[in-house]
Amino acid sequence: MPRSYSLVHDPVFYITVGFFAFVTTGLPTAIGQPNFLPIVQTLALFIFVLIPLRQGMIRQALWVLGLWLVIQFTLVVALTWLLEARAERAFHGGFEYRMDYVAWFYGAEAALRPDSFGAAPLLRLMELVGVLIGSLVSGGLIGIWFLVKSVNLAAYGMGALLVALKSAAGLLLALPFWSLLRIGGYAGLIALLGEPLLTGNWQPRFYWQNHRRLIVTAGLLLLIGLLLELFL
Repeated sequence: MPRSYSLVHDPVFYITVGFFAFVTTGLPTAIGQPNFLPIVQTLALFIFVLIPLRQGMIRQALWVLGLWLVIQFTLVVALTWLLEARAERAFHGGFEYRMDYVAWFYGAEAALRPDSFGAAPLLRLMELVGVLIGSLVSGGLIGIWFLVKSVNLAAYGMGALLVALKSAAGLLLALPFWSLLRIGGYAGLIALLGEPLLTGNWQPRFYWQNHRRLIVTAGLLLLIGLLLELFL
């Protein structure tokens, strides 16, 4: 007997996810739209994540998040490197952010990484609360908002460093691995915390029994990423 059709098992679904990740990230970044960029990214990604999460398919939701975030990060890095002036306008205070990030990288006196807790403690605290509590009360929507903004800033910072280094050979030096660990933790927690509202299943025991590995992995990624920031 043929298996019933499921959208999240159709390769075309993931091709569509990739296409929308490319369009909603590339177009606003290339034309310098700082407000439109995270709004359209959040809405599109939430819709795609909503489809598997409503069916309790966390693994498929993670595939959607992973595919989207890889394309988003790579594209913002590339556009910042190739179209520096235009990409700069896609972020509020983009010029100042880029200058501060490069100054921190080269060890300028009293320079703080602009996305660190030390430089923006209130914004970073809001981000953490938004991902954890916001995802739980909104089915993941609020968490995704903070997630895409974190990815955009991490990618923009890396692209700015590649411009300053003037070579792709500095790719590993510019890679914000602490941010990538934190973002990976965010993605896992958003999928986990978004499911209860969408499925109506609020039993903690169910999630611990069925998604224990994901809970531990996402928590560790987030914790390690945050701890690394204290030393960088």
